[in-house]
Amino acid sequence: MKLRLAGLSATALLALAAPALAAATDPADPRAPVAALYAIEKTGRAPLATPAQRAAALTRGLAALWDKVEARAQRDSDAAIDFDVVTNSQGADVKSYGLAVTGRDANRATIVATIDPGDWVRQSARENVVTFSLLRQAGGWRVDDVSGTAEPNAWSLRDLLVRALKP
Repeated sequence: MKLRLAGLSATALLALAAPALAAATDPADPRAPVAALYAIEKTGRAPLATPAQRAAALTRGLAALWDKVEARAQRDSDAAIDFDVVTNSQGADVKSYGLAVTGRDANRATIVATIDPGDWVRQSARENVVTFSLLRQAGGWRVDDVSGTAEPNAWSLRDLLVRALKP
Protein backbone atom coordinates (compact mmCIF):
# COMPACT_ATOMS: atom_id res chain seq x y z
CA MET A 1 0.00 0.00 0.00
CA LYS A 2 2.80 2.44 0.87
CA LEU A 3 4.51 1.80 -2.46
CA ARG A 4 1.31 2.45 -4.32
CA LEU A 5 0.75 5.77 -2.50
CA ALA A 6 4.33 6.83 -3.15
CA GLY A 7 3.85 6.03 -6.83
CA LEU A 8 0.68 8.08 -6.94
CA SER A 9 2.39 11.00 -5.23
CA ALA A 10 5.28 10.94 -7.68
CA THR A 11 2.85 10.74 -10.59
CA ALA A 12 0.86 13.67 -9.23
CA LEU A 13 4.01 15.76 -8.78
CA LEU A 14 5.14 15.01 -12.32
CA ALA A 15 1.73 15.97 -13.67
CA LEU A 16 1.88 19.29 -11.82
CA ALA A 17 5.46 19.96 -12.90
CA ALA A 18 4.92 19.08 -16.56
CA PRO A 19 3.47 22.47 -17.62
CA ALA A 20 6.36 24.36 -15.99
CA LEU A 21 8.93 22.04 -17.57
CA ALA A 22 7.26 22.41 -20.95
CA ALA A 23 7.25 26.19 -20.58
CA ALA A 24 10.96 26.23 -19.80
CA THR A 25 11.84 24.38 -23.00
CA ASP A 26 9.24 25.59 -25.54
CA PRO A 27 10.36 28.87 -27.15
CA ALA A 28 6.83 29.42 -28.49
CA ASP A 29 5.48 29.45 -24.93
CA PRO A 30 5.64 32.99 -23.47
CA ARG A 31 6.29 31.47 -20.04
CA ALA A 32 9.70 30.19 -21.27
CA PRO A 33 11.78 33.33 -20.65
CA VAL A 34 10.18 33.84 -17.24
CA ALA A 35 10.76 30.19 -16.30
CA ALA A 36 14.39 30.64 -17.39
CA LEU A 37 14.77 33.61 -15.02
CA TYR A 38 13.43 31.56 -12.11
CA ALA A 39 15.69 28.64 -13.06
CA ILE A 40 18.69 30.97 -12.73
CA GLU A 41 17.27 32.32 -9.48
CA LYS A 42 17.05 28.79 -8.06
CA THR A 43 20.83 28.42 -8.54
CA GLY A 44 21.39 31.33 -6.15
CA ARG A 45 22.50 33.75 -8.86
CA ALA A 46 20.77 36.99 -9.82
CA PRO A 47 19.23 36.46 -13.28
CA LEU A 48 19.46 40.05 -14.60
CA ALA A 49 22.68 41.27 -12.99
CA THR A 50 24.82 41.66 -16.11
CA PRO A 51 24.33 43.37 -19.47
CA ALA A 52 24.62 39.96 -21.20
CA GLN A 53 21.87 38.47 -19.02
CA ARG A 54 19.63 41.47 -19.67
CA ALA A 55 20.30 41.30 -23.43
CA ALA A 56 19.31 37.62 -23.43
CA ALA A 57 16.05 38.05 -21.51
CA LEU A 58 14.79 41.60 -22.08
CA THR A 59 13.58 43.50 -25.11
CA ARG A 60 16.26 45.61 -26.77
CA GLY A 61 14.63 48.79 -25.47
CA LEU A 62 14.36 47.67 -21.85
CA ALA A 63 17.89 46.22 -21.82
CA ALA A 64 19.30 49.45 -23.30
CA LEU A 65 17.39 51.55 -20.77
CA TRP A 66 18.66 49.45 -17.84
CA ASP A 67 22.24 49.54 -19.17
CA LYS A 68 22.05 53.34 -19.53
CA VAL A 69 20.78 53.72 -15.96
CA GLU A 70 23.43 51.27 -14.71
CA ALA A 71 26.21 53.28 -16.40
CA ARG A 72 24.99 56.47 -14.73
CA ALA A 73 24.67 54.71 -11.37
CA GLN A 74 28.27 53.43 -11.59
CA ARG A 75 29.52 56.98 -12.25
CA ASP A 76 27.56 58.19 -9.20
CA SER A 77 28.54 55.17 -7.05
CA ASP A 78 24.89 54.30 -6.64
CA ALA A 79 22.76 51.24 -7.40
CA ALA A 80 20.46 51.56 -10.40
CA ILE A 81 18.05 48.88 -9.25
CA ASP A 82 18.70 47.89 -5.65
CA PHE A 83 16.50 44.81 -5.49
CA ASP A 84 15.91 41.59 -7.41
CA VAL A 85 12.90 42.30 -9.64
CA VAL A 86 12.33 38.57 -10.24
CA THR A 87 11.77 37.89 -6.51
CA ASN A 88 10.57 41.41 -5.63
CA SER A 89 13.04 41.35 -2.75
CA GLN A 90 16.56 41.94 -1.56
CA GLY A 91 17.55 38.35 -1.02
CA ALA A 92 14.53 36.06 -0.88
CA ASP A 93 15.03 32.50 -2.06
CA VAL A 94 12.35 31.08 -4.30
CA LYS A 95 11.15 27.85 -2.74
CA SER A 96 8.70 27.34 -5.60
CA TYR A 97 6.76 29.36 -8.15
CA GLY A 98 3.81 29.14 -10.50
CA LEU A 99 3.37 30.87 -13.85
CA ALA A 100 0.04 31.83 -15.40
CA VAL A 101 -0.58 33.36 -18.80
CA THR A 102 -3.16 36.07 -18.10
CA GLY A 103 -3.15 37.71 -21.52
CA ARG A 104 -1.81 36.83 -24.93
CA ASP A 105 -2.06 37.77 -28.56
CA ALA A 106 0.33 37.20 -31.47
CA ASN A 107 2.93 39.72 -30.22
CA ARG A 108 2.21 40.42 -26.55
CA ALA A 109 1.78 38.31 -23.45
CA THR A 110 1.36 38.83 -19.74
CA ILE A 111 2.74 36.26 -17.34
CA VAL A 112 1.94 36.36 -13.63
CA ALA A 113 4.44 34.63 -11.38
CA THR A 114 3.35 33.68 -7.89
CA ILE A 115 6.35 32.83 -5.78
CA ASP A 116 6.72 30.99 -2.49
CA PRO A 117 9.67 32.65 -0.76
CA GLY A 118 9.79 30.05 1.99
CA ASP A 119 10.42 31.74 5.33
CA TRP A 120 11.04 35.18 3.80
CA VAL A 121 8.72 37.58 5.64
CA ARG A 122 6.40 39.68 3.50
CA GLN A 123 4.05 42.48 4.48
CA SER A 124 1.33 40.91 2.34
CA ALA A 125 0.77 38.09 -0.12
CA ARG A 126 0.61 40.70 -2.92
CA GLU A 127 4.40 41.00 -2.64
CA ASN A 128 4.71 37.38 -3.81
CA VAL A 129 3.13 38.24 -7.18
CA VAL A 130 5.38 39.50 -9.98
CA THR A 131 3.94 40.38 -13.40
CA PHE A 132 5.98 40.12 -16.59
CA SER A 133 4.92 41.92 -19.78
CA LEU A 134 6.44 40.25 -22.83
CA LEU A 135 6.82 41.13 -26.50
CA ARG A 136 7.81 39.00 -29.46
CA GLN A 137 11.23 40.19 -30.56
CA ALA A 138 14.27 38.66 -32.21
CA GLY A 139 12.36 35.46 -32.98
CA GLY A 140 11.10 34.81 -29.45
CA TRP A 141 9.45 36.17 -26.35
CA ARG A 142 11.33 38.91 -24.44
CA VAL A 143 10.48 40.62 -21.17
CA ASP A 144 9.44 44.24 -21.81
CA ASP A 145 8.51 45.18 -18.24
CA VAL A 146 8.29 43.67 -14.78
CA SER A 147 5.96 44.92 -12.07
CA GLY A 148 4.92 44.13 -8.55
CA THR A 149 4.07 45.59 -5.18
CA ALA A 150 6.31 46.60 -2.31
CA GLU A 151 3.62 47.43 0.20
CA PRO A 152 1.96 49.76 -0.03
CA ASN A 153 3.33 50.85 -3.42
CA ALA A 154 3.12 49.29 -6.84
CA TRP A 155 6.28 49.44 -8.96
CA SER A 156 7.24 48.91 -12.58
CA LEU A 157 10.81 48.24 -13.69
CA ARG A 158 10.44 50.47 -16.74
CA ASP A 159 9.06 53.34 -14.61
CA LEU A 160 11.89 52.96 -12.06
CA LEU A 161 14.48 53.08 -14.85
CA VAL A 162 12.91 56.10 -16.54
CA ARG A 163 12.77 57.95 -13.20
CA ALA A 164 16.41 57.08 -12.50
CA LEU A 165 17.44 58.94 -15.66
CA LYS A 166 15.73 62.15 -14.63
CA PRO A 167 18.00 64.79 -13.08
